[in-house]
Amino acid sequence: MIRAFFAILFITSLLLGYVFQKVNLVKLSYEIDKKEKLYSQFSEEQKQLKFKVAFLKSPGRLEEMMKSANVDFQLPREIRIVKIDAPLLSSGNIVSPSSIESYGGWLNWIKEAQAKTTK
Repeated sequence: MIRAFFAILFITSLLLGYVFQKVNLVKLSYEIDKKEKLYSQFSEEQKQLKFKVAFLKSPGRLEEMMKSANVDFQLPREIRIVKIDAPLLSSGNIVSPSSIESYGGWLNWIKEAQAKTTK
């Protein structure tokens, strides 16, 4: 009698464990589906925002905005690099490199100025 009771108790606990596993598996699958839907929504929103940023940065649109605002700017047409060999004083005299070091040696890293455009 006691043996039968423990056997039934053991089989019942095994069945309850199996059902518990299956219920958790179904809950996890629902959570995965929710997260996949959320991921697809976010990726679609990201694509739309990237497109919007590209549109807002487009040179044609910027040119139209400048025309509508009556701004007389022109977009640069080529890449230009301007090298500065020695700084000029307001009187037009060229300053020697030794005098630059005496006034501010920490400015030595400034060697050239560059300007470029992206197409």
